[in-house]
Amino acid sequence: MITYIIISFLMMVTPGPGVLSLAGVGAGFGFKVGMMYLIGLFFGTNGVALLVVLGFKQFLFEIDGVEITFLLLSLSYLSFLSWRIATSDNKTGFKQSLKAPRLYEGIFLQFVNPKAYVVQGHLFVVLSLGLASFNTEIILKFIIVNSIWIPIHLLWLWLGISLKKWSLGVNKQIWVNRGMGLALFAVVVLSAFMELNSEI
Repeated sequence: MITYIIISFLMMVTPGPGVLSLAGVGAGFGFKVGMMYLIGLFFGTNGVALLVVLGFKQFLFEIDGVEITFLLLSLSYLSFLSWRIATSDNKTGFKQSLKAPRLYEGIFLQFVNPKAYVVQGHLFVVLSLGLASFNTEIILKFIIVNSIWIPIHLLWLWLGISLKKWSLGVNKQIWVNRGMGLALFAVVVLSAFMELNSEI
């Protein structure tokens, strides 16, 4: 079980689209929007894990074109989100409420992210706790994974919000937002490059 916890921690602590987008949302839009986005990521992550456990993931990705479609949707959304973070102005009002990411967008990101299925498949199918009862093992895995997932994502949200607080001037905040947006877009480019290389 200790090995499982260590592997789970290492797989989740590595910066990826989810945590970087969360930090970017925190930096660009603040705590309230960031928390709603985090809750969306939480529901999405657990939804993907449930699909993996039920065997739906294997059926879904056997359909021709599904995986590449999900990848393109994921990368397109992340590119759009990086632009929204980079151009956010932190002003209160109607314009910001239109641009601020919503809870359902966090859910959407996880469901169309092929990497999320890979990670959850590894944690819930490949790795074993060695328990006699399958149901008990799955429940325990959900508890362990979420016990690690929640603090890590709260930390990344706090880091993003801290960047927002440290940047007192409007000009500094604009550059922080642009930096976070650029970092997220870099992840998009890297993910696309790695995925294309894996297909060759």
